[in-house]
Amino acid sequence: MTARPETTVPTTPRTYDATVISAVDIAGDTRILRADIGTTSPHRAGQYAHLSADGFEPRPFSIANAPDKGLLEFHIKNTGRGLSAHIFENWKAGSKITIEAPFGDHYWRASSRPLLALAGGVGIAPLKAILEAHFAYAQHSPAYLYWGVRDAQHLYLDSAFRALQEIYPEFRYVPLLGEPAAGAPQRTGYIAPALAEDFRTLAGHNIYIAGPAAMLNATLPALDALGAEKDGLFSDSFGG
Repeated sequence: MTARPETTVPTTPRTYDATVISAVDIAGDTRILRADIGTTSPHRAGQYAHLSADGFEPRPFSIANAPDKGLLEFHIKNTGRGLSAHIFENWKAGSKITIEAPFGDHYWRASSRPLLALAGGVGIAPLKAILEAHFAYAQHSPAYLYWGVRDAQHLYLDSAFRALQEIYPEFRYVPLLGEPAAGAPQRTGYIAPALAEDFRTLAGHNIYIAGPAAMLNATLPALDALGAEKDGLFSDSFGG
């Protein structure tokens, strides 16, 4: 077992000249990009990096893998403009890019408390990293993932999370569709009412939530109503 993430990362961000290893489109408007920074990954699970290119201001993107791996993984949603559009049009395997990392306080805390991960859209990226850290260091503690997306095609890691349920009996994965197709097997609706249905209390949980601001604004009151403790709540909001 490697050292725990929170003991092995730099306290200030550094700039890395990186090389794109792969860029794979997985949900129409979403791409998984992996980059090699030439050294071990410098972050805590759940933190983010700044990606930049000539002519564009650096933009934050969550790192989607735990720090035990040498590469950095990003889930990029194409907004059709700015840096994200540039990435889709120009970055491919072999491209040279600039990465500054790490940033952010939304990272996994080593704990045996039950873990609740709440993702909206590509907010799954930092929570994937947090779950990887949890399974590596606290795999016998209960863990729950609620992932809300617009439609089934955006559940681009669905099979991976279902496979994790077979490996870790203490893990429960709940996908939620906002716009389900007829006959879709997934639950419909949003995270806040789903939590109210599934939990009597969230006291004693470490809760990580990542997604658009509207999703956080709708979910945080539900967490408070279920007794979530402020010192165990870690959130990361972004646009889109």
